[in-house]
Amino acid sequence: MDKKQEAFLRELLADFKMEAGEHQQAIIHGLLELEKKPPLIQYTELIETTFREVHSLKGAARAVNLLDIERLCQSVESVFHQLKQGSLQLTSVSFDILYSAMDTLTVMLSESGENIKSISPGILAKLIKEVETMRQTSGMPSKMEFPLPPLVAELKNTDNKKPEDAEIAAVIPNDFPKGAVSELKTAKDTVRVSTAKLDSLLRQAEEFISVKATMAYFINELELNHQNNHHNLFKELDLFYGAMSRMIDDLLHDIRTTLLHPFSSLLSVVPKIVRDLGQEFHKEIKTTINGGEIEIDGRILEEMKDPLIHLIRNCVDHGIETPMERRERGKPDSGSVNISVKLDSGKNVELLIEDDGAGIDTSKVIAAAIKSGFLSSDSAAGMTDKEVFQLILKSGISTSPFITDISGRGLGLAIVAEKIAKLGGNIEVDSTPGKGTRFKIGLPVTLATFKGILVRLGAQFFIIPTNSVEKAIRIRQPEIISVESKQMILLNNESVALVRLGDVLGVPVRKARKNDEPPIPGLIISMSGKRIAFMVDEILDEQEGLVKELGAPLIHVKNIAGVTILGSGMVVPILHIGELMDEAIHAATRLEVMDSAGQEEKVQLSQQVILIAEDSITSRSLLRNILESAGYMVKTAVDGFEAFQFLQKEAVDLVVSDVEMPRMNGFELTARIREHVEMAEIPVILVTALDTADDRKKGMEAGANAYIIKSDFEQSNLVETVHRLI
Repeated sequence: MDKKQEAFLRELLADFKMEAGEHQQAIIHGLLELEKKPPLIQYTELIETTFREVHSLKGAARAVNLLDIERLCQSVESVFHQLKQGSLQLTSVSFDILYSAMDTLTVMLSESGENIKSISPGILAKLIKEVETMRQTSGMPSKMEFPLPPLVAELKNTDNKKPEDAEIAAVIPNDFPKGAVSELKTAKDTVRVSTAKLDSLLRQAEEFISVKATMAYFINELELNHQNNHHNLFKELDLFYGAMSRMIDDLLHDIRTTLLHPFSSLLSVVPKIVRDLGQEFHKEIKTTINGGEIEIDGRILEEMKDPLIHLIRNCVDHGIETPMERRERGKPDSGSVNISVKLDSGKNVELLIEDDGAGIDTSKVIAAAIKSGFLSSDSAAGMTDKEVFQLILKSGISTSPFITDISGRGLGLAIVAEKIAKLGGNIEVDSTPGKGTRFKIGLPVTLATFKGILVRLGAQFFIIPTNSVEKAIRIRQPEIISVESKQMILLNNESVALVRLGDVLGVPVRKARKNDEPPIPGLIISMSGKRIAFMVDEILDEQEGLVKELGAPLIHVKNIAGVTILGSGMVVPILHIGELMDEAIHAATRLEVMDSAGQEEKVQLSQQVILIAEDSITSRSLLRNILESAGYMVKTAVDGFEAFQFLQKEAVDLVVSDVEMPRMNGFELTARIREHVEMAEIPVILVTALDTADDRKKGMEAGANAYIIKSDFEQSNLVETVHRLI
């Protein structure tokens, strides 16, 4: 095969993957709508539309010789053929099998053209057989169930204990209007262009921004230094600059428009994710999505995939209660996750993710923040609810009562906040106890260029993104007040913290000013409900620039988001507002805590006692070494029975236990501790090789605070978990 043919086949396969993804998403949408048991007319239309999507996907797979995908599609197509004829009725198990087919198809599509195959011929054959079995049960009434096939459980990696006939509905107005799916693949006024080519074209066009800045610089120089000469040249340059600016702006606008994608391309996966999570956590959840037609830079959508999944999982796992808990609180059995998108003044997009769950317990958040060392008790006393809610976005803060290797460590929402800040956006949290939680996310419509305020600190220059600057101010020395040894100013009768930007960045600043000196220039910067006034030496002007990321070895420099090039050719750092705000807010707090309680904390740590219950000598020695190295006093027991006897005689601060032990296992030991009045509050960490969902559930039901898997064991995980619990 020659190189041209190989290149053609690669291009053909890339086109197939894009088309197949569209077909598959339409099929999943059809299944979700059918699962709601719509009226007969709508039901018939959905069967027909989904049938055609499966048929088209099968034909596309055959065209590129992906025979395994064709076989799987053929089996699913046969199901919809019977549904169309009315000889088959769908049950909840039927939907499980069809969703498993779609999950399997996702893996097969991602690996098509690669040398790896996660789906073996045996697994595929079993899945197709399950589909055939479903077709042969056409006479079954819709309410009759048969046991969940082992293959489906294997593919979904969940147990079979699910609420019968759980109605997990998905309502998606404005996302997929009638006929939208067919228009997506047949419209003649569209063309597919690789994003790599568009990105390259955009980068080339954006380079003209520096040309525009250079022209502005030279015009300014001519105006300042040659007032009486070259009047004609100045006018010509000015006209040229105006024309060139319009051309560049128009070119950038048109190119950016080609990179815009509807939010529905990201949000269309949400109903399936919510359905799967609902089954995993045994909860009934409805989903509504509005505003999916609003367009945003495709690069932003790509970066928002992980944050979206984190937030959805947070709503389902930590927010929405179980049906029984909801009934006890006078709520309907089914919870809801609502997502809406709207444009804010045409320049930014507002994404709202809401649930109607239990809401955020502020007392637990504050306790977790104090325990993690992020907050002092004195600082917590004066915090508003809004400020407390923002704490859950900080790394290491979690209100989850149960810690595992993958959740409860306070990392998920911190990653979300970091990713959104990197995109130039912001996130705010609001909650009402007993009624639910809302995440409000602001995102720019497009990436690339930005506007920033150029400031000077001594001989150095920095740029602060304009979208984070509330206003520029001039501060006179008598206006600065001191509150608890911290500098503040009054702005519209509200106290605003005042800091020197140079102090935060470690840049040398001029000596303190006297009362009779000119006012100090400053900027009010706001983010996620926080406002801080930063003093600088000089505010110059607003710059339009192109963000250049820092390369190795400067991949991430604290407080710096990137750099831009001014018209003069000077390279200027762009400040990372999220990190800058955190640094400014907590620098003084950390010093205050260390001065007042640092020594006491060290003394207390040396007195904390941990009991290890482990029958393996090797594992017991390893755990003991780790905890003693971290400064704890460690006692040991060879099994749960000996550990419980020890606890009846001596006090400990925490128990670390294996699960599988003679005489009394870890589950039994934990339950006995919880039953005993004097021991009930002792934190228990289970460190075990048992890694199934059922085992984790048993640990939680027994009363354990954390569950760590030995195969994924890391020393830092254990020490971090211990530190969080005591």
